[in-house]
Amino acid sequence: MESPEKVALLDFTQRWIAQFEHAPQSEELHGLPSPCIIKTENLVVYWQPFLLNPPRDLTIAEQVINIKIHPSAHTFYGTQYAANLTAKFADVNLILLQAWNDDDFSNLEKNLIAHLSQQKKLKRTPTIFIASTDEDTEIVALNNLTGEVVKEDLITGQLTTLSSDLASFLEKLIVIA
Repeated sequence: MESPEKVALLDFTQRWIAQFEHAPQSEELHGLPSPCIIKTENLVVYWQPFLLNPPRDLTIAEQVINIKIHPSAHTFYGTQYAANLTAKFADVNLILLQAWNDDDFSNLEKNLIAHLSQQKKLKRTPTIFIASTDEDTEIVALNNLTGEVVKEDLITGQLTTLSSDLASFLEKLIVIA
């Protein structure tokens, strides 16, 4: 039985992909190897999500920071490789962060370790970033203690709850190109 988070992520990804006549394409990802690539043509990469089997997890980050990472975060980052996905939640435009390949996953882990280390140093609630927003000082993250999806002010550390859990958040996302 698949977790609700995995089902919701895969469903949102399929809804996002459905907006394209063919496969999504990217010029930025040209030259970066990935199992997601279907074809490359004129410096443009055409891609599709690549299901990770077995799934990956964030155990290395857990061990380095000495923290138990919320299961939803493991599912969010360990289910698939894909390009980042644009979306809207209520009035927040966001880009869901996804790993493109193994190197990108390793970079993600390093960034997550740095983020969690900084939060620990500042005595803030630990969060796992899952999306960027139009605001340079705000991200969308998982509250690692509760599993809620929050908008986080990186300056003040203030958390504003957007959804009670990751699955509900992903189900309510609106696809934008």
